Parts: sequence; C-alpha cells; structure tokens
Amino acid sequence: MLKIMKMEFLQLIRQPIWPTIFILFIIVAIFLPRANITDLTVIPGMVYFIMVMTLLLFIYGAERARLEINQQLDETISVTPLFRKYNRSTLLYWLVLSLLIYIVFYLAIVGYIGIVHRSITVDGVLESFTYTLFCWYIPFFYSIILGYVIYSWLPNIYSYLMIIGVWFLTMPYNSMVGILPREWGGWLINGDPNIIEINSVSFLESLVINNGYYIQRIFMFLIVIALYLWTRYKRNLKIKTFSISLLAVSMLVPIFSPYVPYITGKGSLDLATTLSLTEEQSVTVSEEYQINKYTFNFKHGANNHDLKYRVAMDITSNTDHITLALLQDFQINTVTMSTSPIKMKRLGQLVQLELPERNGTIEMEIETSTYSPIGPTTAQLVATSAWYPMLPSEAQDPYHHGVKEDYELYWDSPMPHPILSNLDENTVNHWVGKAYGPTILMGKFDKIDNLTYPSYKSLQQIDPLTHTINEVMQKNNQEYNVSEKLPTHLYYAPVFNGIQANPDEAYINPESYSTSDIFNAFYRGEGNQ
Repeated sequence: MLKIMKMEFLQLIRQPIWPTIFILFIIVAIFLPRANITDLTVIPGMVYFIMVMTLLLFIYGAERARLEINQQLDETISVTPLFRKYNRSTLLYWLVLSLLIYIVFYLAIVGYIGIVHRSITVDGVLESFTYTLFCWYIPFFYSIILGYVIYSWLPNIYSYLMIIGVWFLTMPYNSMVGILPREWGGWLINGDPNIIEINSVSFLESLVINNGYYIQRIFMFLIVIALYLWTRYKRNLKIKTFSISLLAVSMLVPIFSPYVPYITGKGSLDLATTLSLTEEQSVTVSEEYQINKYTFNFKHGANNHDLKYRVAMDITSNTDHITLALLQDFQINTVTMSTSPIKMKRLGQLVQLELPERNGTIEMEIETSTYSPIGPTTAQLVATSAWYPMLPSEAQDPYHHGVKEDYELYWDSPMPHPILSNLDENTVNHWVGKAYGPTILMGKFDKIDNLTYPSYKSLQQIDPLTHTINEVMQKNNQEYNVSEKLPTHLYYAPVFNGIQANPDEAYINPESYSTSDIFNAFYRGEGNQ
C-alpha cells in the first residue's frame, strides 16, 4: 500500500497542476479577506473559501476517475490480487492528500494572524484546530470521494453538472438559503451546518463541535464509503450487496440519533421585550402571594435548544387563584402541590393556577426545545427573563418591580463549559443565594470583578459599550430629573437584542442595543411624567 501511495504522490508532483491550483487558491483565500482575518474567531467566516476548496476537490476526484477510465485501469487490474490493495491505497492516499491540503491551509491562516496581528493563543489554536478538523479536513476528504463516484457512474460532461448540484446541496450555503428543510439539509451539510446561526443567534456555539457533529460525520462516512465500494466493486456481488446494505443502514442514523448536528432558529435574536399584558389579562392577574424560595434541578439536553428542569416553589398566598409569568417557549408538563395535581390554564405568557391550599410547595416540570439562548453546548438563562415562573409585575418591569427571593440550583447534566452564576457556588453543580432571580451562563465567558462578557469579545471592546451606556443614562437623568445608574453587576451576553436589568444586574447584548433599549430598561414611566 505504501508503495502505491508513493507512486501516487510522485505522479502528483510530476504533473503539478493540482498542487499549484490548491496553493494559489490558499494564497487568494488569505489575501482577499486579509483585513478581516485578525484572530482565530473569524475562521467560521471563511466558509465561502472552504466551499470553493471543496468544489475543487470534487473536480479533482472526478478528474481522477476520468483518468482511470481513459487508461482502462479497471480492465487491467480488476482481475488481479492488486485490485483490492489499489482501492485501499487510493482511499488512504486521498485521506493523506486532504490532510496535507488542510494543514497547509490552516497553518497559513494561523501564521498570517500570528505574524501580522500577534493574536494567537493556545486555547484559540486548540479550539480552532478541532473545529477545522471537522468542518474543513473531513469535508475535503469526502468531497474527493463524491467527485470520483459521480464521474465513475456518469463518465461524461454531464457529470460535472451533477457534481455542482451535489456540491451545492451538501455545502453550508444550502443551510443559508434553506433549499432543503432543516431536518434533512442539516444532515447532508458537508461542512458547518450552523454557519448562519453562529453568526446571528448562537454566537457562543461558534468554533464548538457538538455531539450532533460527530454523529453527522459518521453518517456521511457510511454514505461515501458505501458509494465508493459500490462503484469499485460493481462486478462483485458480495461486496456490492454489502455496500447497498451499508447505504440503507446509514439512512437510519438520522432517524434514531439522540442528537442533531443543526441548530434551529429564526436567524435573529428576540428583542429584549418584557411581559406585555392586554387590558383583559391585567384584570385577571392576581399577585396576592409571595414566593419564598425556588429550588431548581436542571437537565441540559446537549442537543439543539433542549432543556428540562424541575422547580419547587415555596409559596404563601392570600388567594386560591394565582397568576405566574412564563415565556411561551417553555411548556409545563406537570404541576402539583403536596402531590395533588393543580388546575392550570395558560394565556400566552401567563399561567393561572387554582391552588388546593394556600401555603405549601408548588412543583413543576418544565421543558423547552425552542428557546434560542439554549444551545447544544451552551445555556444563557438570565434573571430578568421569564424562563422560570415569576411574578407578572416582575416580568413586566424587573428593574422597578424586582423581588429578591432565595434560590437553590442543581445542574444534573455534564457541562462542556464552566458555568457562571449570580448565586454562590456551594459545591460542584450546586449554587445557593438570594437574588432578584437566578442566572446561569454556560459557555465561554470571562469574568473580571463585577463584569462578565463572552470570550469572543475583548475587554477593549466591552469598555466603550459601558461608557456609552453611562453617557446616555446621564443625559436621561438630566431630562427626567432622576438619578438612575447602571447596576453594580454587568453581564454582556447575547441572549436578546437590547438590555434588561434589575436593581442588582444589567444584561446587555454586546452586539446590538440602542438608546431606546436603555430607556425601556431603566426609565419606563419617566417619559409619561
């Protein structure tokens, strides 16, 4: 096998048209967007150049098939013991060739960033290397095989049209335009299936390989290997039957997989809006109760937006009917009090309960599969959002109507990243404390004193945002003759577009906020005075 591989590389060097094309393209891929290649976090943004490289490798695989057909190679060696060894060597040669192209491409980018911008870190290299291994190298290898298979089955000019069609359907661009439904297209993407989401909604999932990626790459591997075997052993009934069976089995992977590689969503974050009630709903809201303590048990699904939790609320009420606020993304599966079921009615973001007794513990099992701040490897649950049952007045205006309660949080799932909370960490995966609501941030965050911000941002980028907000608040204070100021604890997190705040904490999107967002968070009501 090594001897055959050596001959393959010698042939590649003797006719260096393809190495020349690959190297020239790598140079162009760095030269054109050089102004934006400032650190390793921009690597997912090079998706268009990676798509072009995979198209080149599709064509390379097709040209390899065309060469074998012209030389009548199959007729020469198919009846000899060398045939199987040749087929294995060819696959191994493509695997190594893809690796060499990938290494040169990756090192060229890392070298450019290191020399020009000097912004290389060990963590950044490890993270980007893992990401590009799955989203660059493996797709390079698969593209060669697919190009080879397509031309072998359709050895004429039309094969190149089919190659372009298959390339288009299996490229991240398909996930951008949505030609195929997400549930199908996400499994077929030969690259990053979440390129839109990580640049618009799921920022913290950028450069992260979730569980679905591993399964999707195995799914693609079974398909391309089955197609290759079928192509190479058309006359061998045993191997041909095996390859067809393998192809059929691979189709079951997306059906039975507990994880999906894609992240669903609307392509943009929701606005930092709080609870809005109609006049009719306002009349039915009853807040003649007090929640003394919350106890949460979280189970993160590590898949898309999946999260489940159980919450126990110690409550004291002056009425048999109470109303809670809860975002519509969260479904209540069960609600009990002292093991007795509670009659429940949902009205949009309101939950009305008929209590069997006025004092006791209400227990709820709640889950979501659509809340965008939850990702396969991340979670952003902030105190000011009604992701958990809270008082409607607090959900409407957490800054002026926030209520401090006791909280106890347990995290019952593996954590791909450390968790930050506004509560005190009692033991591993256990937090307790008194706050205006609980906050859980699982993802790549940095914390300096009372400032928390995502790791993909630098402190130099965050400080001007805080300065600008303070300036706007000073002007508003003068206009409305008040003395509002930013809370002590600042959290920059891409949970929503805008700002939310309670008396102790402010949650600010580092990508997008406006002066109206500042007004809505801190000055609601002053404009009407």
